[in-house]
Amino acid sequence: MDVKVYCAPPPHHGLMPKPAPPPAAALPVHDVAVDHFEVLRDDGVLRARLDGSIVVCLYDAVEEAGGMVHLRILPTMLGSTEASDETLAADLLLLDRCLAALRVAAPAAKNWQARLVTHYGADGLLQPIGRGVLHSVTHAIEDSGVLVVQSDGESGAPVLIGFRPAMGQLRRL
Repeated sequence: MDVKVYCAPPPHHGLMPKPAPPPAAALPVHDVAVDHFEVLRDDGVLRARLDGSIVVCLYDAVEEAGGMVHLRILPTMLGSTEASDETLAADLLLLDRCLAALRVAAPAAKNWQARLVTHYGADGLLQPIGRGVLHSVTHAIEDSGVLVVQSDGESGAPVLIGFRPAMGQLRRL
């Protein structure tokens, strides 16, 4: 005599591991334009096209919240090696607004981290200015209690970057 027994899957127990997160391809994608920021409370992907700009990717190592700030590298005039005070002030204000929005989105978050990517333009001429802006932005991030865990820079063709704050993942697309 053949007997078949069918069992329902076991119920999820609080001590058992959570199911695997969805793949990045199944998540909503939010484009972050230059001179803007975006904050996510839930899992998703933030995307930016870098071409003479800096992307600051912020996330909490425990919570799912995170955000992206996309800053432009602008010289004061042709041949200049410094960004203007107005440009730096605007960049730091945008960063500060993003950090404030993140703290509202995830008030329990206490382990903020940042990953930065700088693109110095196709010919690399923005490198002196970009390094100065990056230095100011990095200090502002660290002064806010955020740990900078990665900072990369490059020149050449524009780069499309995807960032998944819930996983702390940063990658080229």
